[in-house]
Amino acid sequence: SCVGDIRQVGLAAGIELVANRETKAPFDSALRIGMKVCLAARKYGVFLRPLGDVIVLMPPLTTTEGELTQIVDSISKGISEVCPNA
Repeated sequence: SCVGDIRQVGLAAGIELVANRETKAPFDSALRIGMKVCLAARKYGVFLRPLGDVIVLMPPLTTTEGELTQIVDSISKGISEVCPNA
């Protein structure tokens, strides 16, 4: 419910986190939601980089399907833990 948009080119992707999915209203920057999601994903073995409230993914071309699944699952769990009503 807090993913406003996902942008992708090749394996590079950005997951934009928003306070309101319908209006795309951003979270208050002081909440650091992007950083909190990245820290939550670390518990599942994935280190991510936020740019504000956009989670940036740039896996190497040699990333396996299993590794991509782990990355996506970790992000999903991190978002569920951090975002209200996710």
